[in-house]
Amino acid sequence: MTGDRAAEGAVTSAASGPQLPPPDHPDLTRLAGALRSRPADLVSTVLDPAWCVLATLTVVSVASTSTVPAAAAWVLLSAFFCVGVPMLLLAALLRQGLVLDRHVVVREQRRLPLAGALASFVVGTVVLLVAGAPAGVLALVVAMVTGLVLMALVSLQVKASFHTGVVAGSVVVLGLVLGWPWGLGLSPLVPLAGWARVRAGRHTVGQVGLGVGIGAASAALVFPVVVRWAA
Repeated sequence: MTGDRAAEGAVTSAASGPQLPPPDHPDLTRLAGALRSRPADLVSTVLDPAWCVLATLTVVSVASTSTVPAAAAWVLLSAFFCVGVPMLLLAALLRQGLVLDRHVVVREQRRLPLAGALASFVVGTVVLLVAGAPAGVLALVVAMVTGLVLMALVSLQVKASFHTGVVAGSVVVLGLVLGWPWGLGLSPLVPLAGWARVRAGRHTVGQVGLGVGIGAASAALVFPVVVRWAA
């Protein structure tokens, strides 16, 4: 995957720009030492946080509304703040050389993308609340805001996997919305995402585990509370 390999090129040409971290940075050293795995890259692409958020928003919106047009409208509105704006911000940071690649492999470079995404999510939450969003949609976005806050705080000291965090949170939410048979059936996606990130050299086992804990806890603790409050 082009985005996933961009940082590897930066390791071999670490002097290419003032924004690049030193080539012996642990995140870059781990990435450079990983042999390319097309299956791992494919899994990371399919389970990309953006796709997982869109899929979960779609399921929750359909389950929370009575018509397809209404569900589509809530998906589009939520996705604008939860996917569109953060991705546009990341693209701008990439162009300016403030992050190394679209997965932000270097922990210290995650602060700006996280802050921008969090601001967009908070504004989106307010817009959804004012617009009278269904309880499930509002609860999902609030749970994601909680996860982002925790990720931002954790990232000040250690790195956690967004892939596994979003996949784990999505599985928990889908289990709550569709029933636990669905949650159990989808649960293998969590270790699959973790394997892909470790295999690609993006994370350590501890980092993917930390991501799982943040994502699952945010979803399990926040989503049902907000659903009850907003219902």
